Amino acid sequence: MSAETDKRVALKQWLRRRLTEGEQPKKEWRQLLEASWDFLLLTPVHDLIDTKTAKVAVDQLMNADLVTALSRPIVAAVAPVIIQELRGDERPLGRFLPQDAQAKLEDAIARPGLVHPDWVRAMFRGEAAEAVLNDALYRALKDFSTLLPRLMVKVSPIGRLGMLGSAGALAERLIEDLERRIEPEIKSFLAARSEEILKRAAEFAIAKLDEPASIEFRANFIKFVLSKSPAFLVGAADDALLEDVGVVAELTARHVADMPDVRADVHAWIDRAVAYSEGMNLGEALHLEDVDVRPPLDALAEATWPAFTTLLRSPQAQHWMDTLLVELLDEYERLDDS
Repeated sequence: MSAETDKRVALKQWLRRRLTEGEQPKKEWRQLLEASWDFLLLTPVHDLIDTKTAKVAVDQLMNADLVTALSRPIVAAVAPVIIQELRGDERPLGRFLPQDAQAKLEDAIARPGLVHPDWVRAMFRGEAAEAVLNDALYRALKDFSTLLPRLMVKVSPIGRLGMLGSAGALAERLIEDLERRIEPEIKSFLAARSEEILKRAAEFAIAKLDEPASIEFRANFIKFVLSKSPAFLVGAADDALLEDVGVVAELTARHVADMPDVRADVHAWIDRAVAYSEGMNLGEALHLEDVDVRPPLDALAEATWPAFTTLLRSPQAQHWMDTLLVELLDEYERLDDS
C-alpha cells in the first residue's frame, strides 16, 4: 500500500470519527437543527415543494400493494401492544381534561344546532330500531291489555255481583277470551304502524334537540365516556376482533388507494396549498412568523443523535462519504496541477 493510499485511508477514518464521536459533533448536530429550523421558516414555499413531483410521489404512494405490504406488519406488531397497554389502564379518560376544559366542552355540546337532525332520524330507522320499538310497545300494550279486560269485567254487572260461584268462573273465561283476542290485534297494530311510530318519535326528538333535557342527555353521555377508563372502552377488543379490524383496515386502505377520485382530490389539495402559499415563506404559510416559541431543540438533538450517528456509520453512508472524500482529494490535486 502506497503512502498516498495510507493517507486517504487515514482521512476517511478521521472523517468518520469527526462526524460521529465526541461532544463536538453532537454540539454541531444541535446547531444544525436550530439553523435548519430558522432557515426553513424563512424559505419560500415554492423552493420546498414542486407541484409536479409532489403529485408523482402521491400517485406512487397510493399503491394498493405497497400500502398492504407496509401497513400489515406494522399494524400486526403495534396494535396488540397498544391494546394490551390500554387494557391495563383503569384510570378515567377525564384525567386528560382539566376542569376548565370540561366546562368548555359542556358549553360546546349545549350549542343549538349541534346535532344534525339526520343523525336522530338514522337512530330511529331500520329493522333493529323497529325490533326494539315493537318489543317495548308489545310488552307495554300486552301488560295494559291484561288490566283492561279485568277493569271492564269489574265495572260490569258480573263484577258487581262478585267473583264467586258461576259468575266468577264466567268472568274469568271472559277475561281470558278478551286477552286472546287483544294479543293478535296488538301484533297487527305494531306490524302496520311501527315505521310511522318511529318517524313520529324521531321528529319529536328532533323538535326537542335544543331543550334542556336533550342538552343534559348529551352532557351526561360525555361525562359517562370521560368517567370510563381505556380498559373499559377496549374491553371487547379481543384478538379475534383485532384481526377483523385489521382485515377491514387493510381492505379499506387498498380500496382507497385505488380510487381515482381520491387521487384527484389529493392533487387538488396540493394545487390549493401551493396557490395559497404563493409569495409566502414557510413561516408565513404556517402563521409562525410572529411566534417566538421554538421546538425543544436540545431535547430533539439529544433524542435524534443516536439515530443520526447510526445512519452515518451504515455501510451505505460510509461508502458515500468515502467517495466524496476521494473525489474531493482528486479535484484538489487536479486544481493544484493546473
